[in-house]
Amino acid sequence: MTLQPVGSSQKQYQCLRIGAESFRVIAALYALAFDDPWPEPSVRELLSVPGTWGMVALDSGNAGSDDPNQPVGFILARVIVDEAEILSIGVPPQLRKAGIGHALLAAGLQRAQEIGATQVFLEVGKDNPAAMALYSHIGFRQVGMRKNYYRRSDGALVDALVMQKNI
Repeated sequence: MTLQPVGSSQKQYQCLRIGAESFRVIAALYALAFDDPWPEPSVRELLSVPGTWGMVALDSGNAGSDDPNQPVGFILARVIVDEAEILSIGVPPQLRKAGIGHALLAAGLQRAQEIGATQVFLEVGKDNPAAMALYSHIGFRQVGMRKNYYRRSDGALVDALVMQKNI
């Protein structure tokens, strides 16, 4: 999968739901977005769990791309009764700050609300100010912290902030 940098934060992204059959797309994006990605079998298994779903953002206006509908980011989430949890949201580094994460999060919140969620939770590394700013901008607030929750590729332990938003 080849990705081209996105030039404008004013672009519109189409966010589409995908099922377990599309686990390879999510796994490939995961590998581009994170140092320690989930392997394909884990993504497939996760998407097979009732209440769990995924979405990809497509950049249909990416001029010059071999595939004008290439996926440029993903979100994985689940809804249990009236609570949703964003399990992961990822955009490859060269495509960040173009509005893709915002589009995915907005589509994910809408989907969670359609399913019946009234509140959404997520976790974010304390060392990720860009993601924290995005979540705060959309209305998430910190409600907790998990000490030493994430282990980075260099072995460093990082606290996770637990954030919540009513929808």
